[in-house]
Amino acid sequence: MSPRSIKEVPLPAPAVIDAVRHSCSSLPPGSTRLAERFYQNLFSMAPAVREMFPENMQTQKERMAFALLEVVHHLDQPDEVAGYLRQLGAQHRRDLAIEPEHYPYVGRALVRAVSEISPTWSSSMSSAWVMVYEWITANMLEGARDADAGKPAMRSRHAAAPSGARSDQRRTGAPEATNASSPIR
Repeated sequence: MSPRSIKEVPLPAPAVIDAVRHSCSSLPPGSTRLAERFYQNLFSMAPAVREMFPENMQTQKERMAFALLEVVHHLDQPDEVAGYLRQLGAQHRRDLAIEPEHYPYVGRALVRAVSEISPTWSSSMSSAWVMVYEWITANMLEGARDADAGKPAMRSRHAAAPSGARSDQRRTGAPEATNASSPIR
């Protein structure tokens, strides 16, 4: 299944967003447990993508966990989140050469990771994560298309990475995990 465009993917309903938030509620701030499972699954499903990442994955796991949980937490601010995701998609395309074909692997790895760590996992929660991930992907791909066309990504007032993000942020495409400032708020 290939990713759908932003015109085909509406923001998930509030009940769907609440289910996704609930599945992450047991994760303490700064936890990389979800990211650890995600990357294990991703590299198992798509071994060729491993070379896109640094050998030492700790910082990457922290950044991915921070960015994902911030997106989930702020889904009730869809314009802000969409702007952040479009910038992230443009950055992933421009700096890492991420292709649309990579996104389905990421989605499957993410849903599997959540199922492995959530004590309240159910088939309806799986569906909720798929809907949220499709919306995330549609926004990131829109940003990637804009980058390919030479257009700047849609910016929100607060979507830029927080000040203090490290210079190697380009490699990972996510904000510095240890910075308490949200890239979305």
